[in-house]
Amino acid sequence: MLTTCPHCGTRSPATSEACAGCGRALYPLTAPPPPPPFKLRTRTNYLRLGITLGVVGLLVGAGTSSGILMNQDDSREDRADNKVSQYKMVDTGASPDPSPTTASASPKAKKKKKPASKSPSPSPSEPSTSEPAEPEPTGKPSPALPAGFRTVVDDRGFSLAVMKGWQRTELTPNQIRFIPPTGDEYLHVSEVPDAPQSSFINFLELEQGMQESGNGYSRIRLEHNTFQGHAGARWEFTYTPESGEQMRVVEQAYINDDGTEYAIYFEARDRLWDSQKDHIFSTALNTWKQP
Repeated sequence: MLTTCPHCGTRSPATSEACAGCGRALYPLTAPPPPPPFKLRTRTNYLRLGITLGVVGLLVGAGTSSGILMNQDDSREDRADNKVSQYKMVDTGASPDPSPTTASASPKAKKKKKPASKSPSPSPSEPSTSEPAEPEPTGKPSPALPAGFRTVVDDRGFSLAVMKGWQRTELTPNQIRFIPPTGDEYLHVSEVPDAPQSSFINFLELEQGMQESGNGYSRIRLEHNTFQGHAGARWEFTYTPESGEQMRVVEQAYINDDGTEYAIYFEARDRLWDSQKDHIFSTALNTWKQP
């Protein structure tokens, strides 16, 4: 076997210690050292690491399980204590601990009773719902209502009695009408703030317009009177509207102390006019209360 000199390139026997050409020492060919057995040591390390992690995991799991068991035991003891304390309170009637926390949580703590408040009375600004409430007494006892009538307190503040089943209709903010289901008659209430003249003079002027309209107007009566302590007038007449059926009208008006005129007007068919019709109007007058 020959070896090549790394200095001059001369080939010499492999057993020669010096080059035959340049005389320099040759590097003998030797077998490389075997690699270290690292694979065996690596597997051993992995095995040791796995065993170590397994032991740590068992220790952690045991500690967690012990903590859970201890908490469960504490919760069971707390519930048992609560049950015992409840039984003691029921059996002995002992009052709770007067500490602030116990006193505020006790369901048997007595609260001071508040005086019962009166129901709010209806006001002009609040619309009435369902059945209107009866007006509050003003010193004089209210007359007993006839059968078939009910008292209404209007949003405008006045009150009066109308037949049951009659519905309220607002024509303008100052004119309210109550109409029966049949619709062949109605009760009308009007309000005129700062009336410029007396009710009697106003009726005379209205009568002149009726006479000039050619609607068959006929006066029954027109006169001064006093209504609830105020100067007023009463007017009663018949006329024929465009429907062609003669109607009968009766109206009471007066001016109160602040200058507001109120007029209560009732109209029905003249051929059906009877004591019951007059009773509707007279009941409205007898039960009328201004705001």
